Amino acid sequence: MKKPVLAAATALVAVLAWTPPAHASSSAVATGLSTVDGRPVVWKNRDHWSTPDGWKVVPFHRPADGGSFGSGDRYTSRFGYTGVTAHGTSGVDAITGETIPWAGANDRGLGLVQVAGHTLTSAFATSHGFPVSQDLAKGMTGGYLNHLVLSRAERVDEVEQLLRDTNHGGGFNGSSARNTSTIISVFDRWGNAAVFEIDGDGFTRDNVTSEYEKDANGNYAAPHTDDKDAADPADGAYSGYDWRTNFSKVRWTKPSGFPYFVDEQTTVVENDEVVNKGDTPDGVHDWEDSTSGVMRHNRAGIRMDDPHKKDYRYFIQKEVRSDGIGGKWSIESLAKSVGDLPAADKSTGYHLNRFVSTFGTVITGSKIGDPYEGKLTTMWVALGEPTVSVFVPLFPYAGTTPAELSDMYLATNAKRHLVYDYTDDDSCGYSCGRNADHTIDTKALAGDEADGEGYYGEGGIQKYAFGIENWAFDRYDAFIADLRKGTRTPQQLKADLAAWQASIARTVKTHYVNGTIPTP
Repeated sequence: MKKPVLAAATALVAVLAWTPPAHASSSAVATGLSTVDGRPVVWKNRDHWSTPDGWKVVPFHRPADGGSFGSGDRYTSRFGYTGVTAHGTSGVDAITGETIPWAGANDRGLGLVQVAGHTLTSAFATSHGFPVSQDLAKGMTGGYLNHLVLSRAERVDEVEQLLRDTNHGGGFNGSSARNTSTIISVFDRWGNAAVFEIDGDGFTRDNVTSEYEKDANGNYAAPHTDDKDAADPADGAYSGYDWRTNFSKVRWTKPSGFPYFVDEQTTVVENDEVVNKGDTPDGVHDWEDSTSGVMRHNRAGIRMDDPHKKDYRYFIQKEVRSDGIGGKWSIESLAKSVGDLPAADKSTGYHLNRFVSTFGTVITGSKIGDPYEGKLTTMWVALGEPTVSVFVPLFPYAGTTPAELSDMYLATNAKRHLVYDYTDDDSCGYSCGRNADHTIDTKALAGDEADGEGYYGEGGIQKYAFGIENWAFDRYDAFIADLRKGTRTPQQLKADLAAWQASIARTVKTHYVNGTIPTP
């Protein structure tokens, strides 16, 4: 990537120095009338490059064990969950030594995705003249907090309570606050959903009750308010969608004076620089210094505010009605999006699928009236860069993950070698090792336009990857329809879920490695 060159500052233009944060990610959530069936769904692509083996991602299941993190742990570990983690230090909590999830769902129907909160860090606070909110030495990290949420909460309200209980450490490791700068999107089995923006000793709650569309200026500038001290909607009354890249969006000011959201200007990327100019708020945090974080925000927004109802397929890849962009350009995807196709080879650093994306997940939940108390919640995972990977369904209530997925990252890395030029599989930073090449080979990915291919799923790796996923989608829809009849005992349900997901994983992996599509 071209290094940024500072432009001359003027009274109306402020240039922020930019270095890539060591982690980023994109996420979105929808529920209620914004989904095809009222069931909530969340999506995340994880971007990571700060550890050499953080690309070696694996699913895992953690059973409830009754453990406690400290004197403030009112819930203790009471639910099993399935999450995605990674080999090496990025998958292990530095204080407890425990495996930590970067997304997951529990066996009571609560789903969680997480992204880094650049504008909530200690560095951002001090650089703007505010005190540090984190206990940087003893506080629990964002990854450990993910574990606590998944193992302890079944309602969105319980996530809020857990955050209140840990604002001042909660008895964890003798800490006075968390060591967190994170944004989590969660849903529960009643269809309730919220986004929590979290620093060390404070947080906001942004209930998902609106659909955010572009304003007259073409921006997503509608205000987000803090709902943690307001009356909550009734169970099942949540409806709408929201998304986050890496900056907080809720208008809330802490007692210290630290603002969670600053938006007095238009924030854009010019010549690989983040630039604030003018006096028109645009829904982008003026302090965000990641060019990718700024660019990905609107790219997620334009996919969330189109007229299609959302479901798990929509976030992965789904053929939808084309709206004014030509007859065949009708595939929608957030997880696999590298922008417009067909196209010449392109850098993916500013897209939702990035060259540093290490996994994707889409989690679909339950609503009021569904049987089995959230046990049908499903976590679809792509164990590698999503645009060259395949999504595989997992059920947290199954209590296990298929053995076939323990080294799936090797299969996806082999496909990734077909679209990027690199020799070292490990990462040594944003632009070296596996990340030396930022430009994806679009012909290897989706085929050649000269051959009538080149669009999503038409050729290349995606032709069979999409074919495999479409086969899995159809199998899943039939299976879940049968499960929702509610005729199984809990023991039968657990056994059937485990056997089914293992069979699907085995077939998906075999065909993906071989470059073939299962027979319908």
